[in-house]
Amino acid sequence: MERGRPSKDQPSLLLIHGFADRKESYCDMIMHLPKHLHLIAVDLPGHGDTGIKAKADLTVEAYAAKLHQFVSAVGLDSDPLHVVGHSMGGGLAGCYAAFYPEAVSLLTMSGPGGVKSPVQSLMFEKVAQGYKQVMVPETVEQAVEMFNICLYNKSLIPPKQLVKGFLDCYMLPRLSFLKELFDAILEQQDGLTPYLGKISAPTQLMWGRHEQVLHITCVDVIQREMTAPLQVDIIEDSGHTIPAESPEKAAKLMLGFRDKFVNKQNKS
Repeated sequence: MERGRPSKDQPSLLLIHGFADRKESYCDMIMHLPKHLHLIAVDLPGHGDTGIKAKADLTVEAYAAKLHQFVSAVGLDSDPLHVVGHSMGGGLAGCYAAFYPEAVSLLTMSGPGGVKSPVQSLMFEKVAQGYKQVMVPETVEQAVEMFNICLYNKSLIPPKQLVKGFLDCYMLPRLSFLKELFDAILEQQDGLTPYLGKISAPTQLMWGRHEQVLHITCVDVIQREMTAPLQVDIIEDSGHTIPAESPEKAAKLMLGFRDKFVNKQNKS
């Protein structure tokens, strides 16, 4: 999904969605971004319009390499990017910035995975109890519980008929893959942390005040480990799904962060 055209004065935006999601999850946020900004939202392997590859490497390193292949293939590698990622995509964005520093001029992470919190979130409490369906639902009831954990604004939880459609058309056809990927994510709970100190791009970190998927104390870990310039934005009326719950606020904060550093880079 692409909008706008590349500009020498403004880094292109590369938007990376979260676990079991798709590129369209950024549509509400994109509506609040200036139309002249060039942006591309991608579907990660096994998500959205992409296929599922048997016995795929599900490590964050492999996902970062695939993302870099995509960036090169579509010609986005001529100038550094502003990489934006949410949840699993946020952790991937951070690792990508660490692995390919020459490719990233700015980094925005929204509730990134891959940082182990000193305090267990509600989601991890349920996983510890053996309830992995919390993020890989198989029934309407399980999916509603997942939305309740992800969303602070309960009015955004779809009616059960739409939830059933979401399960039947999106989750269940990918169920085996998503279970395998979720297990890989659990094995890499601290997958981003070792690379935080290797990120050189100015970084923005957004976190929902009412986050129940990844505990807000992860922010302290990230602040401790990072050496690059870091802007932390806590969004008061949001849970985990910031692009859906607070799209206008998130877009405004991201543009403010972006303008601060892009203007500085253009003057130098």
